[in-house]
Amino acid sequence: MLQVVSSSKKIKTQKPHILLEIIEEPVNTNDYLTLRSPYILSEFIPVNLISTIMQHHFPSSELILAYNETHGVYKILIKDLLVDSVTNWEYNRPPDMARCPDIARSMYNSKKPFDTMVYLSYTNKKEQFEVLDGIHRLTSLKLIKEENSKPLELLCPGDFGSNNDAAWLYNQYIVVNIRFNASVGDVIEVFKNLNKSQTVPELYIRDVKKERRDTIDTIANEWYVRYKKHFSSSSSPNIGNTNRNNFVDLLDKLYDKHKINETNSNKLIKLLGEANITIMSNIPVKASIDVRLKCRESGCYLFLYKNDKLEKII
Repeated sequence: MLQVVSSSKKIKTQKPHILLEIIEEPVNTNDYLTLRSPYILSEFIPVNLISTIMQHHFPSSELILAYNETHGVYKILIKDLLVDSVTNWEYNRPPDMARCPDIARSMYNSKKPFDTMVYLSYTNKKEQFEVLDGIHRLTSLKLIKEENSKPLELLCPGDFGSNNDAAWLYNQYIVVNIRFNASVGDVIEVFKNLNKSQTVPELYIRDVKKERRDTIDTIANEWYVRYKKHFSSSSSPNIGNTNRNNFVDLLDKLYDKHKINETNSNKLIKLLGEANITIMSNIPVKASIDVRLKCRESGCYLFLYKNDKLEKII
């Protein structure tokens, strides 16, 4: 009886170690894809898939504090965070690239432990960890990594070493606060709370769809006012003319093609102007004399081509 009890106790004490070893094993990419495939179009994921996702994207990750099943604090090696799956949250203004080099130099030159916390939220449909707080720090780390990976330049050595010799930095752990299955409303509330205690003028909640709509509407209205004679009410305007819906459709496609956002909206205005000048020197043969005179008087040549052609030209 004593032997049996002893054996039983031994088995019980070994089980947790066996389970721990299984959890910490790196997740095979094929296994990860198989486990995730039923949920690739889902906004939310099963709780039991979170550890698999973490191990796939951040092999070094270790949960150090669980607030609940979908929200925890992890320690992760810096090198694991400098990956494409970690991106800026869509409502967060892009990092100030004028500041990031200075932040990077401070990090690199101090040689101190990386004492900070970064906040992420996992978006399943995009398969991305979006940065709610810490985008400047992470962007600065990526800048160090990019420069440090270059070969040694003896004549003009860089500020951040070379030949990937900054292992002392990449192998540091950073504390990362991560939420899964958070709604947009929840994430916005977290973002607001994070910024209540500090003044960060660069960070604000953006409505990306509204920015897009406002940019396109503004440009469409400017062209309508300037070249009103070339805007028709017809659904199929004659050569040299367009209608507002067609023009908005063109702007919508060019917005994506040239990756326009609120920081570079003038780029789209410039591209339209350049295309207008180019077409002025390449008037299609089928354009009548009357249409040519109309374009010369107004200075608008853009609509001598239909949208499909303009999408290629611009």
